[in-house]
Amino acid sequence: MCEEKYDEGEISDADIRVSRILHTLSEEYGSLQDSEIKKIFDMENVTVIATAEGDGAKVVGRQGEIVKKIADRIDNSIRVVEAAQDDMEVIKGLLSPAEVESINTVFAPEGQSKKIVVSEEYEGKINLSIEEFEEIIDEITGTNYKLSFE
Repeated sequence: MCEEKYDEGEISDADIRVSRILHTLSEEYGSLQDSEIKKIFDMENVTVIATAEGDGAKVVGRQGEIVKKIADRIDNSIRVVEAAQDDMEVIKGLLSPAEVESINTVFAPEGQSKKIVVSEEYEGKINLSIEEFEEIIDEITGTNYKLSFE
């Protein structure tokens, strides 16, 4: 079944690699045994782990110890976000330490989208490019968001 999902592109090499690491770590950290990973996004400067709502802290671990071990093994920074009912929680998790100044609805000939405005002082400080952020947020929330630093 996993091989079929892999062949169809539903899961990636990053999903498999990080899941194997988490499985190994679950022997040491029992909290990982009942945590759910929704998707892994392996980006240039950061790997984003999207968990089910309420499972983010389990993957991070006390004082970030689990996430540090994962980061060491995959040689990339880690950001953990919870797939939540409220898109704003996911947005904040991806953009931290930046703060969202506003979210506006934009109407264009190709359709409606939402524009997230963040202070330009945070540009380059979130470990994700605009394109990477937009790809991840769309996949997690199902909503077309555009990111703007102003």
